[in-house]
Amino acid sequence: MRFLLISSLAFVGLSLAAPPAPPVVQPPKHSSSELIFGGHRAHQGQFPFFVYLHSCGGTLITPRHILTAAHCIHSYVVGDNAVMGLDDNENYFDAPGVQLRKIVSVVKHKDFGKVYGRDDIAILEVEEPFEMTPTVQLSSIKADDSELQKRYWSVAMGFGISDIVNNTFIYPQHLQYAYLPLIDYDRCHNYWTKYLWEKHVCAGSETQGVGNGDSGGPLSILDDGTYFQIGVASFKVTLPKGRNQAEYPAVFTRTASYCDWMNENTNGAFHCV
Repeated sequence: MRFLLISSLAFVGLSLAAPPAPPVVQPPKHSSSELIFGGHRAHQGQFPFFVYLHSCGGTLITPRHILTAAHCIHSYVVGDNAVMGLDDNENYFDAPGVQLRKIVSVVKHKDFGKVYGRDDIAILEVEEPFEMTPTVQLSSIKADDSELQKRYWSVAMGFGISDIVNNTFIYPQHLQYAYLPLIDYDRCHNYWTKYLWEKHVCAGSETQGVGNGDSGGPLSILDDGTYFQIGVASFKVTLPKGRNQAEYPAVFTRTASYCDWMNENTNGAFHCV
């Protein structure tokens, strides 16, 4: 997806060989695979916590609350639809398994914008709760993600840029995902010296990453059959250097650092596990 995060959007330092990436889950036979800078097409229900916000991504954290990036929030968000259960963004109004809800309110972190890239987190509330189904589920977030941070592979997903042709961004019709190595804090800090802090997590590889349109979407880790969200896509290096996110890592807001904030801004409805 190369998801090239909005520009505003494991290497783990070990000498051991990298563990193999998790197996790619193939989409249904009637659909072809679409590689997006090393990513893969997702099938419906593979990431049931993902929310499509047209220009960004997000995750459902309660039946009525969506977690996304603060820099995704613009005046047009309230009144727009949030879409779940989606794998095809061109045919979804009456598609089986897809649900739409009207966004009625937005809360951005009060400190967002004071220092570039920090506190890039927001919560949207929808008018009616989403119904939990096989294609619509809640995102899980651990209050202590220290063990997850020791993993090598993470996964990111979105409808962000899939190609660049004649300096024009090409966006995919179908949801894309990619396995990304986590990049340790010190290595990431070597590049993002002025902006990185403890409430960030970094990921990326030479051939896969996040791009324009993927901001606000999740960075998750599969643990014992459950995806736990550890980040919200925030910022990255612009093109052309931004293609290599092993050298120029993408940065995500670290969700575990905001458990109390999410609880407070969902009126106690959300709890980290």
